[in-house]
Amino acid sequence: MMTEAMRDSNAANHKILAIEDDPEVLALYKSYLQKRGYEVLSATGASEGISLLQRNPDTRLILLDLNLAGGMSGEEWIAWYVAQGKKTPLVVASGKGDILTITKGNNRTAALTKPFHMEELQELIEVLLADDWHDQVTVDQKSH
Repeated sequence: MMTEAMRDSNAANHKILAIEDDPEVLALYKSYLQKRGYEVLSATGASEGISLLQRNPDTRLILLDLNLAGGMSGEEWIAWYVAQGKKTPLVVASGKGDILTITKGNNRTAALTKPFHMEELQELIEVLLADDWHDQVTVDQKSH
């Protein structure tokens, strides 16, 4: 199990892009993750998220709300992202029932169904940012 000090040192150079159209939820993500040592870029819409990602190619993880208001939807954002050939892990958060169908088959994408505890997000981020995250996910799938 990771101690808080180990977690904080591991977060030190990890940039996370959070795309969420609800300003209160976005502020919660940003506050929570910054307190844990992550650098957080925040976008309130898909276009802004694309722009931030293009300007910050060192982004290590993307947190995306599936139900973005106006313009490009979360599903369309994922399609754009996959078409770019990006390798950055993507966490899709939504209260939408078909979230697992949308992320199924994409080994760079994980899903969190809203509402969720921030500790669940933290654990998922730790796994996805680990150097051996793919091996960890594979082991988990084999044991279930």
